[in-house]
Order: sequence, then C-alpha cells, then structure tokens
Amino acid sequence: MEKRRPRGTAGDKTICLPIDSGIDYESLVENERDYRIYLEKKIEKLPELFPKDIKEGFQLHGFVNSKRQQIRTRRILLKANHEAYQIRPDFIMPYMSEKAETAEKALYLRKHGVSYEGIAYILGRSEMH
Repeated sequence: MEKRRPRGTAGDKTICLPIDSGIDYESLVENERDYRIYLEKKIEKLPELFPKDIKEGFQLHGFVNSKRQQIRTRRILLKANHEAYQIRPDFIMPYMSEKAETAEKALYLRKHGVSYEGIAYILGRSEMH
C-alpha cells in the first residue's frame, strides 16, 4: 500500500516559478487547466527548476493562502514519490516574506549605506522586517 503524506504545508518543498510579464497571476492560479498548461510548458523549457521526479507526473494538490502577502499559490504532489511542493511565483520572496520588488529596493538602499532604520522608514516597515 502506498504511503501518503498528510495534507498540510509543513515540510513542503518550494519551487520558484517564473511568471511571464503580462500574465494575470491571480487568474492563472484560479484556472486549473490554464495553470497546468503553463506549468507543463515551464517544466519543458526550464527542467533545472524542478525535481527530477516531476517527469513521472504530478497532480495539483490544493492551495496555500498567504495572509502576509495576500496571495494564493498552488501545491503539487509528485506521482513518483508523493512529495508535495508549493509553487511560489518569482515575484514573491522565499517564505512569502516580501514582494521581490520591495526587497530589491531595500537591498539597493542598503548597498548605498542607508541604515536599517532609514530603510524601514522609507519603506514604511519595522526595522525587524
């Protein structure tokens, strides 16, 4: 009998999926057929971003809702080994910590000697953020 992981996000691995400009990400995520087609094209074009076992197939395996970033992402389950992966769009930083655009601005400011306190003030965040 096959052993399946419990359905939760703890322990999921993450795949960072490039989202082409002009794509409405929210609509893409909500449309199962379009999302699968888009994902399969990316797997074919950029196989290095995905686990080897994805070649044996996958199934869409629910959603993850980020309260922090107000975004919904999809999960997949590999058929070969029943490992779950969260598919994070490339415009969101790991752990859903920030949008990449905001992180880029903070790093730019830090590169030019702006203090953490100054960056927090400019971006309207706390220093801990």
